[in-house]
Amino acid sequence: AGKDAGKDAGKDAAKAGESAEEKLRREAEEAADARAEARARERLDEDERMRKACASAPVMQDLQPVLTKIQTAAKKSPQALVQHIFKFHPPKQGDAKCPDDFSDAVMRKVLLKTIRLYHQDKNPIDAHGLEWHLLCREITKQLNAKFELYK
Repeated sequence: AGKDAGKDAGKDAAKAGESAEEKLRREAEEAADARAEARARERLDEDERMRKACASAPVMQDLQPVLTKIQTAAKKSPQALVQHIFKFHPPKQGDAKCPDDFSDAVMRKVLLKTIRLYHQDKNPIDAHGLEWHLLCREITKQLNAKFELYK
């Protein structure tokens, strides 16, 4: 830490005595360094996204029969979808139960609450595993499609 403080003090002293041309060159170099760091972070983020995509592909393949059943329930009705999800894939958090009332008046709220329960951000990989996380993501897609009908 002492070394860095000495370097920073030296830089500050050098900055004070530099000409306008030197200042412009230094600022341009600092901006270029910042852009290079940002590009490096973007590449690392992209590598991480690709790694996760490669890990999720086999799991998605294994989930295909389950997803087909969910899609079949979704084609019937929003009520059938919600009932299927609660029966075969109960939420992992809380003690949420399948709603009893599916009238048009409350269906929008039922869908919203179910979306909140199954949203992938509420079901992290660390807590519930990749398979559950991906299943919740696909469930949420189906629920969102049904929710669009009630907007």
